[in-house]
Amino acid sequence: MKTRVLIGLLFFLATHSFAQTDSAGERITGRVTSAKDRSALPGVSVSVKGSTQGTVTDAEGRFALAVPPAGTLVFSYIGYLFKEVIVKSGSNGVDVALEEDAKELSELVVVGYGQQTRQSLTGSVASVTAADIRDIPVPSTDQLLQGKTTGVQVTANSGVPGGGIFIRVRGTNSVNAGNDPLYVIDGVFINNTNLITTGLGNQVASNPLADLNPADIESIQVLKDANATAIYGSRGANGVVLITTKRGKVNARSRINFSTYQGWSQAAKKYEVVTGPQLAELENERHLNDGGDPTRLPFPNPADEPTYDRISDLFRTARTSDYELSVTGGNEKTTFYVGGGYFRQESVVQPSNFERYSARVNLDHFFSDRLKVGTSNALARTGRNVSSNDNNPTGVINSGLYPRSNLPVFNTDGSYALYGNFDNHLALINHLNNDAVGHRVISNVYAEYTFFEGLSLRSSWSIDFNDAYENNYTNTFISAGRASQGRAVSALTRDITLLNEQVLSYRKEFGERHRLYALVGNTIQKNTFGRTTLNGQQFPSNDFQTIASSATQTGSSSRSAAGLVSYFGKVNYSYLNRYSLEGSLRADASSRFGA
Repeated sequence: MKTRVLIGLLFFLATHSFAQTDSAGERITGRVTSAKDRSALPGVSVSVKGSTQGTVTDAEGRFALAVPPAGTLVFSYIGYLFKEVIVKSGSNGVDVALEEDAKELSELVVVGYGQQTRQSLTGSVASVTAADIRDIPVPSTDQLLQGKTTGVQVTANSGVPGGGIFIRVRGTNSVNAGNDPLYVIDGVFINNTNLITTGLGNQVASNPLADLNPADIESIQVLKDANATAIYGSRGANGVVLITTKRGKVNARSRINFSTYQGWSQAAKKYEVVTGPQLAELENERHLNDGGDPTRLPFPNPADEPTYDRISDLFRTARTSDYELSVTGGNEKTTFYVGGGYFRQESVVQPSNFERYSARVNLDHFFSDRLKVGTSNALARTGRNVSSNDNNPTGVINSGLYPRSNLPVFNTDGSYALYGNFDNHLALINHLNNDAVGHRVISNVYAEYTFFEGLSLRSSWSIDFNDAYENNYTNTFISAGRASQGRAVSALTRDITLLNEQVLSYRKEFGERHRLYALVGNTIQKNTFGRTTLNGQQFPSNDFQTIASSATQTGSSSRSAAGLVSYFGKVNYSYLNRYSLEGSLRADASSRFGA
């Protein structure tokens, strides 16, 4: 009996649910095909305009959906132009033919070691084009990816200009190993090693993309799945970010561009702290709640208590300045792009800042119809103040928040007042010198020879030179330097990657149905890393800040070198521009494993 009642109740609920669906509109069926050859299109998104109702077509391109009177159906499908159809009352069915989006399908997309049309892609590739990033004032390239690529998370690990970032492609893939993607700029593998070591915070202090001027970028592609990244081997396991910079156009008039922008930033919301009188009243209230004597209040006259606004000392109106100048052009034989820029950004929390001077020269020349040579060169000088203001317990923010607001900032003798184990916030702002100056050269030279139409060989040589010189002096006004009578650290870190690469590619169309794209190649890579660190303690006074002036000196140095030889190949076959088959392979031999 209970079973029959339950089944009857479920039948009533299901019937009532269908009745609600039918009452929402007339049930419309239809079929979606390609306008080119009338073949069925499975997986087409069909939705009612202005509502959340929708469905997708089945394997035969058919669909069924409840549509309100005079409703509009919207059809959308990747690689095709979207279409809207008004459904008239009493319609028996809606048959729709979608037109191919020729512009989107023929768009060339930069992929591993070459280019493919979007139509022939089988992997997951997210693109940020020049139109998407034009005239966007951002300090660093990573910010061009924020909110523009699905499955890509970009997070700054601090609010420090030029500071470290986390880029995660489709989440975190490892608990203990690295999760950063592989960066490739104009075919050059980029080092993402953190060279800054003397910062007093506990966060990554440098950003591998901060040395690159965003104004020089033409497009960014993010390879996300295993198919798209397979040709890069294990180094592409966390995704690959391919960055292409601007180049000149053939037979284009020379053009000079200058742009600048100025900006000011403030904290959207500052810490709210009680005033001196408010603090005194709260202390008196606590005293009474604890059963204290009302005649012996901690603060007999709360209104007389002073207020020291440390929050205003921490924050400032930060300025951002950017200046860009570029010249581009070309004739039948030679194309060029030359650009230079200056960028400076202050943080809203004192005293951090970031400064970048950059220059770029991209040149291509056709010696003949078969031989083409070119070069890409980027130079950058960066300066950072990486003073402790992050998650360090004795950082400038915590030092400004810890003391009560009625306690003075200075002692009666004019020295910095200290409370608990925290430094004085003004001492950290004015006297903690922790500067880092970096130099970077990313250069590539290539030659490409075409044997006959479709078959070409490209050979390239590239270098990524990256160094950072850090100079940190902690004087006796700060706890870290008080016990050692002043402390200084100087470090020079250098990371160099050399790369030689050969790629033989073949592209052929057989009639109107078959397309073949294949490539084979190899790379030879060498990486050297070196670091020299000097430490000094016990300085005669704070006026002497070089390590040579210290009484106690220590030093250390380290150096490492590694090589990598790789062989790779890729084949892509397309039938009727609709069905694609692709395979990639790569073999790496590393000296780190004794290969």
